[in-house]
Amino acid sequence: MKDVLLTRYSLLPFLYTLFHRAHLQGDTVARPLFFEFPWDVATWELDRQFLWGRSLLITPVLEPGVDSVTGYVPQGMWYDFYTGSSVNSSGEMLKMSAPLEHLNLHIREGSILPTQKAGTTTEVTRGNPLRLIVALSSHATAWGDLFWDDGESLDTFEKGNYSYVVFNVTQNIFTSTVLHASTEATKVTIGTLSIFGVQKPPSKVLLNGQEKPFSYLGNQVLDVSDLGMSLSQGFSLQWL
Repeated sequence: MKDVLLTRYSLLPFLYTLFHRAHLQGDTVARPLFFEFPWDVATWELDRQFLWGRSLLITPVLEPGVDSVTGYVPQGMWYDFYTGSSVNSSGEMLKMSAPLEHLNLHIREGSILPTQKAGTTTEVTRGNPLRLIVALSSHATAWGDLFWDDGESLDTFEKGNYSYVVFNVTQNIFTSTVLHASTEATKVTIGTLSIFGVQKPPSKVLLNGQEKPFSYLGNQVLDVSDLGMSLSQGFSLQWL
């Protein structure tokens, strides 16, 4: 159970951004699958799964004493949140292992999720470096965003006391673009990029044109750590 709670804490930057969109545009934070896949009749009556935003598929266990769960995975590429392993679904029901300490989460292709290492409180968590999870689409593109403020004050958007950063991937180049910045953004760094769905091992990785150490896993996950980039700074990372 502790691991599940820590996972929720790690997703607070993503969830906070979803609430910002809800405030600004009226978007839903948690939504049924048919909101995103209205053409898929199999999603119309699903009431045991849901999405956070358009990107994170959550398949909870709703019965006591079981260690697996069956869930629907809509058509397309989905990535295991924890490992980055991919599922190329035709729109099908899948049986998933579900021990007590594990919650099944899948990231939709083409998404970028901002996360943080979970701390014992939300305040401690906010001080940790960000980890951006990039889930590449079948066309090797992805997009995401992050809304950031002091986490306490009211009306930060209306008063301009916030930061808003857009993340984009195209042609093996990740770009972080700061569209609005505040002093709060200087207090947090982007520490790690985890890129899911990189088809082959890169020969090198460049951070703002400078070579950077990296690791490449057999399930097509590229990890670049110790970036140390301030959230207030735009930057690019390319893999070749």
